[in-house]
Amino acid sequence: MAAPKATRAPLAWSGALINLRRWQPGLPLLLAALSVLVALAVAYAAQPFVAIDVGAPLDYPHIRGMHAREFTAQTTVRQVTAAPGADEVVIDTPLHNDARMVTLTLDDWTPDTLHPRRLIAVYANDRRINTLDDRGGNRQFRLLLPDDIDLSDGVRLRIEAIPDRTLETPAVRLVGAEVARAQTYRWTSERATITFPALGNGDWRVKLQALVSHPDGGPVDARVFANGELIATLRDMPGMRRYLLIVPAHTLDNGNLTLEITANPYRDPRPLGVLLEHVTVTPLTGATPFALPPWSALVPALTIVLSMYGALRFSRVPPWGAYGAAVAITLLGAWALVVYRYPTGLFLEPLAWFVLFTLALAPLIDHGAAWIFRKLDAPLDPALHYALLVIFLVGLWLKGGGLLFPYMRAIDVGWHMDRVRWILDGHWAEMYLPGAFSESVMPINEWGPNRPVIPYSPFFHLFSTLFALFPWSLETSANLFSALLDNSRVFVIALLARAMGVSNRVTLFAALMYAVTPVTFLLHSWGNIPTTSGMWWTFVTSTVMIALYSRLHERGPFTLLTVLTTVTLLFYTVMAVFHIIFVVFFVLLALIVPAGIDRKPLRPVALSLVVALLASTLIYYGQYIPPILERTVPYVLNLATSGPESVGVARPPFSEYMLSFWRHLRYDMRPDGFLYYGLLIPLMFVVPGFVALRRQPLLWVMLAAWFSVGTLFILVGYRVSMVDKQLFYIVPAICLCWGVYAARFWQRGWWGRVLVVTIYIFTLVTALDLWVIRIVRSPVV
Repeated sequence: MAAPKATRAPLAWSGALINLRRWQPGLPLLLAALSVLVALAVAYAAQPFVAIDVGAPLDYPHIRGMHAREFTAQTTVRQVTAAPGADEVVIDTPLHNDARMVTLTLDDWTPDTLHPRRLIAVYANDRRINTLDDRGGNRQFRLLLPDDIDLSDGVRLRIEAIPDRTLETPAVRLVGAEVARAQTYRWTSERATITFPALGNGDWRVKLQALVSHPDGGPVDARVFANGELIATLRDMPGMRRYLLIVPAHTLDNGNLTLEITANPYRDPRPLGVLLEHVTVTPLTGATPFALPPWSALVPALTIVLSMYGALRFSRVPPWGAYGAAVAITLLGAWALVVYRYPTGLFLEPLAWFVLFTLALAPLIDHGAAWIFRKLDAPLDPALHYALLVIFLVGLWLKGGGLLFPYMRAIDVGWHMDRVRWILDGHWAEMYLPGAFSESVMPINEWGPNRPVIPYSPFFHLFSTLFALFPWSLETSANLFSALLDNSRVFVIALLARAMGVSNRVTLFAALMYAVTPVTFLLHSWGNIPTTSGMWWTFVTSTVMIALYSRLHERGPFTLLTVLTTVTLLFYTVMAVFHIIFVVFFVLLALIVPAGIDRKPLRPVALSLVVALLASTLIYYGQYIPPILERTVPYVLNLATSGPESVGVARPPFSEYMLSFWRHLRYDMRPDGFLYYGLLIPLMFVVPGFVALRRQPLLWVMLAAWFSVGTLFILVGYRVSMVDKQLFYIVPAICLCWGVYAARFWQRGWWGRVLVVTIYIFTLVTALDLWVIRIVRSPVV
């Protein structure tokens, strides 16, 4: 009998995690690489000049070793006097675009013991642009108008006192305002650098607008180096001067240029070298029909495009479909290099590392998700599995890539990472103790002067000390961690839906709606990562509870649920309260609603919560019991019985409070400053979708508890500041209800499919529009 033929195992990595036959490398892959070469050659043939306005809001990614931005008036454009006792002035004539510097003259005011300072919010055209710290003395305050404020119809400037240490705010009046053309600049220190990665090959001319002179007349001895080679010594001369320098082609490092400026410092007491206002880099070598792109651009561009291609192919996207996506990204990148050489040049390398990371992540997510779905008795159809993987990857590229953009600064992430650095400096025990920093996240105007004791959990910040293991900044790790958790929710939504017997199509539409909804992008721009991670834990724990509902009497599922619940309660306090109330509502509704579900597992559900509560109390919350009884309980009772005024908080009328939610549901940025969440369309289908899901009784009871928690905290939010957490909390539930009707529309024929596709495209476009707005309006350094 003949021996069977030996079969050749496919080339694999780490236990068959990656099967190269899935990729089918061949003509599409080669064409994708060739398209990168051709596109970069065309882009670098253009050779645009690059200008950096030093001291302007967007100079900071380029520079190192320079002091804080400064500005002064060049030419006064308009002066206006305020009416007696007024808090605003209006300039009703058009202003030139560079008329950005405003000098406000305020009323005379003397600090006292009760008010050692006044905090004053400044608004331009009803948009808050700055906060002044008035400590008496000089009555003139200078500020810059943001570049994106429209001055074609003039500008309305308004000031408003805001609470500081007490709710009582001193009166503030505006005397006058002056608008002028602004001169912005920075002082260099003894050694400062300006970087131009992926600039290009050839000779370059550098123009510096600088002041090379010290107030004491001492020698500056300013020198300029290009990638370590001396190219000029700047003569000491009074007044702002223009210096023209040549950077020879041989000094460039694979297309990268780093200008270094050294100087003898004058100390005020800062070490001041050269005052720098403007830097322009212009090519001297004429563009040729075929310009050779520098390695500093070619390598990251190839990495980005080929990694995207590989990740899509691993997700079962057809070869020519992946190739089309690769070409689209290539063309977009080439256009950006031509039109916006910077910040695109700064963006290439971090984006390349990130996309390469997602390529390595794809097989882990693929096999990890399949294993989890199998263990939780929720088998996933292969087509749906890979569709979810594509949604996950594309969402991660959009959100994570946006967070890595050189000008992007998530608002709160720096504050939270400062706390992590504080822990790393040795304050582990202090962070754990009551009052470590809970009151610092409770503004007095939202909580009153006698703020209650809230056990703000430190465990997210303690966990985030692990970010110090990576060679990049804590902020970068925190942002990418947040994006990773958020995009993994598409799998959690699918797990919940499939465990409850929801169809593949409904599951796909629900997960896709979550991925493209604007509000999920907005959370990342705020940088409140404890909230996003806390909501992730509540969602995962709730989903596991439902998926394992019939097996909770077993030791393994019960232990898993108890551990997850304990982590949820410890990771973020506000979401812990949400989850506790969710479980209570779930148990009560399952007992009183004739939904036809098995009530025996309710006992282990309740027991798991009790055990987790005891564990979290022993681990952390127990130390808060005495101050909560002493301060928090009376505070809450006063709120409930006498309203927010009893604790010193001013609230708008309830009707106005509820109307604000309606404004947030829109899909466009309003001129009055309201952010849009883009939830109106799926929200319209919550009630009919919820009713349609009554055939899945366990899921129906869960959704009922979910929405009950959201509704409860909408009402609580009128008395206690919730920052719309209740809306963010129920977004996955909203998407599930929408998915039911999206699937029904899809079955109606071509018109239903056109409608569904149009809604998704519209929602994604508005999300990307919001994302760009938030990146452009990031806090400047």
